[in-house]
Parts: sequence; C-alpha cells; structure tokens
Amino acid sequence: ATLRKKYDSIFRSRTFMTSYGKDITVDGGDYGWWMNYQQEAKELAAQIETGESKERTPVYYQTAASYGAPDYGDTYVEINLTAQHLFFYKDGQLVMESDFVSGNSARGYDTPEGTYSITYKQRNATLTGPNAGGGSYSSKVSFWMPFNGGQGLHDATWRSSFGGSIYRGNGSHGCVNCPYSTAAVLYKYVEEGFPVIVY
Repeated sequence: ATLRKKYDSIFRSRTFMTSYGKDITVDGGDYGWWMNYQQEAKELAAQIETGESKERTPVYYQTAASYGAPDYGDTYVEINLTAQHLFFYKDGQLVMESDFVSGNSARGYDTPEGTYSITYKQRNATLTGPNAGGGSYSSKVSFWMPFNGGQGLHDATWRSSFGGSIYRGNGSHGCVNCPYSTAAVLYKYVEEGFPVIVY
C-alpha cells in the first residue's frame, strides 16, 4: 500500500510545462503507473518465503514512460484546446506542430482534458457513432489513433481548414481532427501506451 501511494500516478494531477512556456496543472485522464497490488503482494510473499534477497519490479496493470515526475517522459503529443494547436516531441525535441479541430463545443462534444495514452493505432478505419440530433455518422480515416475510448487523433480529409474557432460550431464528435500530413507523421511515430497530454 505504501509503494502504491508513492509510485502510482494514474488518475493524479500533473504539473506540465507547455510549449508556450507556462506551467499548468493537468487533471483527468487515465495515464500513469498502476500497480496490481494484490498480485504483487502474492509474488512478494513467495519471494520472502524463499529467504533470498533480490531486486524485483512490481506487477503493474499499466506502466508509464518513466518513474518520478514527469511520468510521461520526453516523448509525447501535447494538445492545446484553446489554441487548437498540437505539438509532437520525441526525446525532448520538437518534431512537428499543427493546427487541428477538436470537439464541437456548441453540441456538447468537447474533447476532454487530461493525460491519456494511445490505446492502439489502425490504418484505414471507419469511425461511427450517434449524432446529437438523432441519426448516426460514419467517417473513413486513413490514420486512427484513439486515446480516450472512442476519441482519438485522426486525419480529416473532409475539412479544408483547421485551427482557430472552427471547433465552436463545426467541431468533431470529440476527436482531434488533423490535416492528412499531420496524422501521417504522428502515425509513423506513436505506439500503444504513448502519452497524450490534453489541456
């Protein structure tokens, strides 16, 4: 229990230095270390019974990029909802930045803030779901990178412009719509577990 209190970082607030040079607190999301304490207790007890002293790594349900703060490391996607602009860092170096369109705030589809991780990635996916006024939508995308249930990063070739205040009245269903070239670069680099910081 003491180890969990010290090392688990899932569901905790994080201090984050934005690309705009401002320190902020990011709440929400499900990124972080999450120890499987019941399994760890069993394995620790079994090790103690052998009478041998040795180092071990705890059993985790989910891991993060690094121990300590920041647990997301120096390779991540930073998503600024106010600026409608994202940054992608690899090993602390800015690889690319781009405008995007997030969830339609007028219809209550706001993209939620928080620290998440890429669930998986898929080429040539069809995204479907209900519309606020009834009916449903179906969108074909070339690069699909979900990070929060049915919300994720993807290309949106049906859009001719990105950024600004488009999201306020003509935003997505919660996804982060990117230009095709942006989504292609992100898809090349991101993997399952990759941190996504949304604020």
